[in-house]
Amino acid sequence: MPVVKADRTQLLQVFQNLISNGIKYRGERTLKLHVGAEDKGHEWLLSVRDNGIGIAPQYATRIFRIFQRLHTRKEYSGTGIGLAVCKKIVERHGGRIWVESEPEEGSTFYFTLPKQQRL
Repeated sequence: MPVVKADRTQLLQVFQNLISNGIKYRGERTLKLHVGAEDKGHEWLLSVRDNGIGIAPQYATRIFRIFQRLHTRKEYSGTGIGLAVCKKIVERHGGRIWVESEPEEGSTFYFTLPKQQRL
């Protein structure tokens, strides 16, 4: 993993939220999670990939809005704020966040962090 200049607690919260979502929304399969980083020149591209239940493409932006849930609380616990918090943190650090996913195919959450941070 790269060394970045960032708020340690906030960056930890991003990874905790993305990893815990991968665990929570795993479905019946044996869980597989992968955390990666790629040097893109002026920024780092970080990713958290899972093999869970996936997300339909039409919800790819909605899930980053506060209190937006795709499932009932009976199906999956949570408040609907985790991904909104991730978006706020990543954007505060000058990056962007998005998901690539298909139902039943898992999800990959990507986010960027500039190599020169503006904190």
